[in-house]
Amino acid sequence: MTSLRPNRRLAAALLAAALAVTALSSCSGSDAPPSAAAGSNESKGSVTAPAGAWTFTDDRGEEVSLDEAPKVIAADAATAGGLWEYGIDVTGGVFGQLELADGTPSPAIGLASPDDFDSVGDATQINIEALAAKKPDVIVGAMWDDQQFYGIDPEQLDEVEQIAPVIGIRVDDRPVTEPLARVAELAESLGADPDGEIADAKAAFEDASKAFTKANEAKPDLLVAAVSGSPNEMYVAYPPKWPDLSYYQELGMNLVEPKDHPTAGGFWETLSWEQAGKYPVDLVMADGRGGSLASIKEQIPAVALSMPALAADQIVIWPAVHAYGYGNFAAILGNLTKAVDAADPDVNS
Repeated sequence: MTSLRPNRRLAAALLAAALAVTALSSCSGSDAPPSAAAGSNESKGSVTAPAGAWTFTDDRGEEVSLDEAPKVIAADAATAGGLWEYGIDVTGGVFGQLELADGTPSPAIGLASPDDFDSVGDATQINIEALAAKKPDVIVGAMWDDQQFYGIDPEQLDEVEQIAPVIGIRVDDRPVTEPLARVAELAESLGADPDGEIADAKAAFEDASKAFTKANEAKPDLLVAAVSGSPNEMYVAYPPKWPDLSYYQELGMNLVEPKDHPTAGGFWETLSWEQAGKYPVDLVMADGRGGSLASIKEQIPAVALSMPALAADQIVIWPAVHAYGYGNFAAILGNLTKAVDAADPDVNS
């Protein structure tokens, strides 16, 4: 199962999720997530931190003030991937998934390579000793509510905050444009050129958004569901909770909104695989943390393969955890646009 749960059990749930994602998790026509495939393993190059005192106010309203701009930065994988796009070296350690179980880069790091970062923990628990040894000046983390940092066990937060100030970027219950802008703002404060790579990546994102909107306008009746799964259950995402899915809705994608989503903090509706046909979807967006397309298809229960969308191979990757960089998100939108263009909206007829 792949879940993002804004509650005190998030850490344990995410570890189980990372180990259990086995179904509906890759991309039609490609064995690699589109963001990773579009990227380069070459370094983006570091930027020069601005001189003088440095201040940044995070999404909790907490101000971090230092005598000089931080040079050694630690971050969760998704934020690290976004900062990397703009030339910010995340040398203070990265916590979260860098590689999938099959060895391919995780969608969480976007256009970066796993080799660009040093791991200091998985998706649920930081190695406190390894993080402390890096001596970060600040630690940046994506937040799924006002208190829960992705990748930081709540019981570890006090220890983490003793190592360095923590900066929170809120990502849930808002369109992805907001955390994208905040990560770009943070990168600019750290020395990235707002008229250089940030501007170029944002322009690509805006162009990709327009193309995606046009594709959705051409197929308003195309019903889409974002899903994940475990060996015994299927999970249908509730779009308003997710930064990417809520943005896709803004751009006209006709996404299923399950009405029975009391579990996982409202992020999912849980179904049995026998209920896979509950929604007559034409296109399946499959959680991208499960590995290659071939391995995923082998693990989809036979009862679900009869879904018309799956039978017609109308399935595209959904990077449920993705880097908060404009360039990465432009690549994700480009892949989705191709899938919408190619999908038959009458597959359930």
